[in-house]
Amino acid sequence: MERPVRRGCFMAQNSYSYLTCPMCDVEVPMAGDEKVGEQVYCPYCQTPLALRKTKTDELYLEEDY
Repeated sequence: MERPVRRGCFMAQNSYSYLTCPMCDVEVPMAGDEKVGEQVYCPYCQTPLALRKTKTDELYLEEDY
């Protein structure tokens, strides 16, 4: 059986990192050009989230109401 060829695969062309939504625990794709404090939205629950950084430079998402 011949395997189908995947053309134009979005994820293969772009390298993403993922952060976890604090509301629904879904992985939120981050393009890498976001800045600390910038607002993003969870693709699943649509919660507004702010990108934050810890003292050890780890990024995380926080609810931004």
